[in-house]
Amino acid sequence: MITVVTDTSAGYSRAEIESRGVRLISIAYLISGIPYSEQPRGENGDFAERMRGRSVKTSQPASVAFTRIFEECTEGGGEVLCILLSGALSGTYSSAVRAAEPFGKRVRVFDSGTTNGGLHLLVDEAVNMIVGNLSLDEICHNLEELKKKISVVFSVETLEPLKKGGRLPSAEGAATTLNSRPIFVLEDSIRFVCNVRGGKSRVKALVDAVPDTARRIFLMKTEGGDTTAIEEALTARFPHIKIHLRTVGPVLTAHLGEGAVGIAYISR
Repeated sequence: MITVVTDTSAGYSRAEIESRGVRLISIAYLISGIPYSEQPRGENGDFAERMRGRSVKTSQPASVAFTRIFEECTEGGGEVLCILLSGALSGTYSSAVRAAEPFGKRVRVFDSGTTNGGLHLLVDEAVNMIVGNLSLDEICHNLEELKKKISVVFSVETLEPLKKGGRLPSAEGAATTLNSRPIFVLEDSIRFVCNVRGGKSRVKALVDAVPDTARRIFLMKTEGGDTTAIEEALTARFPHIKIHLRTVGPVLTAHLGEGAVGIAYISR
């Protein structure tokens, strides 16, 4: 039996992880030094209100948290596929790699190169392959190819959270002054694409970044983000695809700030 483990940045609800048999590792965050553990989507209370105007930091899970799950899931000969948010964004991946070493090939740790909707899409693909009775080796090989077909395009209201968290090492030219907003792409790491002026241009830039070959789409926002116009544009362009709506949790909100919007997709 193969068990998939992922982290809370994937944005799964409790019902979703239970229906898929996925195990979840919580990422920690601190508000004015008070520690919290991120929970499944919809179970984090009024975190945005608690964060507002306060110092917020995030913290990777300790290796021992992964060790406990790996021990439980490999007992009796089981295997583990641990798919985590991009190692360029968090030490969560490195923490899991250290914990996996004593388990040999029974535990594989996979760097998704993405987070939230993108991570959700990749984990769903892995779950489908397990249902299809593929081996752990086959699944890991397929995930490497699928990873190339997943991307996240997003925009923020302010650059400060990304800069403070060290998630934006190079964004020369990115601006949030006056009516300008930056467009970024996440593929392993965050890359600045361009600035756009005005809400309509922002919507167009985000929607145009999704290729015609997209087969699943997630539309995401942090607290205060308005995705109504983006949803309408996506639905008009991809009438055959259900647009999954997500409000992201506290960990990503800490790094993106309020009012951020983004699209995750996987291509055929």
